[in-house]
Amino acid sequence: MVLNDLFTATLTKRLQCVKFRINALVYEFLYEDTVIDPKHLAWLAEIADLGSLSHAARKLNLTQPTLTRAVQIVEDRVGSKVFERERRGMRPTRVGERLVEVGRNILANRSQAEEIVDLWRQGLDRSLRVGVGPMFAASFMGEFFAEIIARRPNYSLFVETATASRLIERLNEGGLDIVLAPEQISLFQDDLIQHKLMRDELAIFAGSGNSLTRRHDLVTSEELEDQIWITVGALSGIYGSTKDVMEQLNIRHVSATISFTGDILMAADILRRTSAICVLPRYLTLFSNNLQGIAPVNFRGDLPSRDVVLWARRVDYELPDIQDFHSRLVELIGHRTASPDLADAGSG
Repeated sequence: MVLNDLFTATLTKRLQCVKFRINALVYEFLYEDTVIDPKHLAWLAEIADLGSLSHAARKLNLTQPTLTRAVQIVEDRVGSKVFERERRGMRPTRVGERLVEVGRNILANRSQAEEIVDLWRQGLDRSLRVGVGPMFAASFMGEFFAEIIARRPNYSLFVETATASRLIERLNEGGLDIVLAPEQISLFQDDLIQHKLMRDELAIFAGSGNSLTRRHDLVTSEELEDQIWITVGALSGIYGSTKDVMEQLNIRHVSATISFTGDILMAADILRRTSAICVLPRYLTLFSNNLQGIAPVNFRGDLPSRDVVLWARRVDYELPDIQDFHSRLVELIGHRTASPDLADAGSG
């Protein structure tokens, strides 16, 4: 009985091996002519980016005939040319462009994998993905990340800067762990929570070339209507846009000459060089070393608050790395503002 069971088990195992081999041969027979080697796609990307087979071969440490043969193999699989030769070099065809894009993604993923391995070898086996709004990035974050380098945590950081609404979307999708952005986001936040980092409010700013910055009396709405306006964050998904501010100040029939989304430095440079005015967060602007040379305008009226918070998913906030990052940031903001009215480590 035992021998029969042993024979049956052995036979079953051998039949499974034969079945696996037959399936492999069938797959190879059916799909060998259509599968493209990912390595070849990565090589296509190098050829397209460098514009030449010889330059790509040199970078990849390959012979030019080897690279030429790889291109021919891909073209055989596709049934069409993937590059056109021109006087200035190699240009991808329509289908070639799509394959080159796939190749670029392969190269990017390989680079990311190599970076993960390098960080692991340095003892940084965890990473924290941080989204930073443009205004906060221009104000505190350079100094903060310098402190991070001086007092390195046990995790690595991947930092992404974009509009506030895009960062919140990325957080909702799981692409980010935390986001540093304004509290007033006009998006559905699912299971996100906020922890207040700093109180702030909107103000109207201008450069030294605008006489309004030198006025000690209050500027009227009529005077503001006569100014050249630019806007920042017009499409960032934040409550209290420039249009809302103008309506609150009873300013009518004024349109922005230029609107910026995702950047503050260009807008600040325009204010310094011209007489234009712009709505910006008061304290983030005043605390920023990158935004010097512009000043708030004294005007009659109140503007909305623009508090800055740390956004996180509710289920993740108690993670040690997020807690450590939060406490370090609160410490820096407390030192920089030097005022308990501006820095608030409590939860929102």
